[in-house]
Amino acid sequence: MKKIYLSCIIILFSTSFINSQIKDYFSFELAGSGGLASFNYERTFLDKEIIDLNWRVGFSYAPVDKNNGGALVFPVLVHGVIGKNAHKLDVGLGQTFSITTKGRPFILMPAVLGYRFQPTDKNYFLRLAYTPIISYLVDFQVQHWAGFTYGYHFNRKK
Repeated sequence: MKKIYLSCIIILFSTSFINSQIKDYFSFELAGSGGLASFNYERTFLDKEIIDLNWRVGFSYAPVDKNNGGALVFPVLVHGVIGKNAHKLDVGLGQTFSITTKGRPFILMPAVLGYRFQPTDKNYFLRLAYTPIISYLVDFQVQHWAGFTYGYHFNRKK
């Protein structure tokens, strides 16, 4: 399983350098994939006319319970941003790697289905999304969740 994750990460990073224009995003997400709030970095690795594919990594801290304390949360997702104009569909799936302050690691699978407002002439985007968090290792559970994201992007030429 570790080899699969490592291969995916290598492919995502290497395909980022194929595009003639790289889009880097920094965002703050309230609720959503990282728990109560998260700071994220996102990069486009496929830029087509109607769809962009982005990978995203983030960081968050979330309280868990009395037995486990809090958790350091690291969401890693791949997003498809679909649409030609400022109004887009944002669909994503990933893994959230977490470790509690008591040393207990766990993995969850966040998903994203949302609306993304990203004006073509501005450097920001807004996303409102349904972001269920899926537990699948011990037993299958879905925690229904939602998130609001404000992001800012930097374009740079290679």
